[in-house]
Amino acid sequence: MKTSEVRYSRKFNLGNYETEEIGIVVMVEEGEKFGDVLSVARKAVLSQGKQSPAKELQAVLDKKND
Repeated sequence: MKTSEVRYSRKFNLGNYETEEIGIVVMVEEGEKFGDVLSVARKAVLSQGKQSPAKELQAVLDKKND
């Protein structure tokens, strides 16, 4: 079996019963290892989750309600 793409997504909890799902599809090139491609996809998603615009918006809304 040949793997042609890797999909990785994750839901991030924003609080207030809200979540945001971020995902990526990465094409596997000839000679690349599945684990290496998955690692790159995972790092890309996690880096975006940490700087999520929705999280920043939620932080602003939370400050307004204080």
